[in-house]
Amino acid sequence: MARKAKYQLTAGTVVEVSGAAVETVADEVAEWKKISTTAKEIAYTAGQKSDLDVTVIESEEEELENGLRGQGELTISGNWKQEDEGQDTLRAADADDSLRIVRVTFKTGNTAKLLVQVRQDNWSIAPNGVATGGFNLRVIGKPAYAPAPEPAP
Repeated sequence: MARKAKYQLTAGTVVEVSGAAVETVADEVAEWKKISTTAKEIAYTAGQKSDLDVTVIESEEEELENGLRGQGELTISGNWKQEDEGQDTLRAADADDSLRIVRVTFKTGNTAKLLVQVRQDNWSIAPNGVATGGFNLRVIGKPAYAPAPEPAP
């Protein structure tokens, strides 16, 4: 029986942060800093559109239109490591409020790039464990998705 399910496996995914500040998600990046060697979970939530109430007296129910889109959110959580190059890059971006690109490359070669600004850096420790931490990132604009490159002939 042939499978009908469509999915994207996550094993082998590489997550990187642009090593220097950028202005747009399309900017060329000279150096990428890997963060997937400490990240355990990455979650993206698109910005929600506000509701514009256009209900009038003759309306039979509440009538709404979409307003402006809010900022999206990206969270990265996992093992906290002070000397991790990806985490160091995000901490530097937090310190100077610069924008960075987070690039997610799946094992298939499909990619997603998000222009982000660090909102919060966090970490915690407990007895008999490992230090955990993460970053809450504001997503500016929409992610840029690209399919895997075609194999060379």
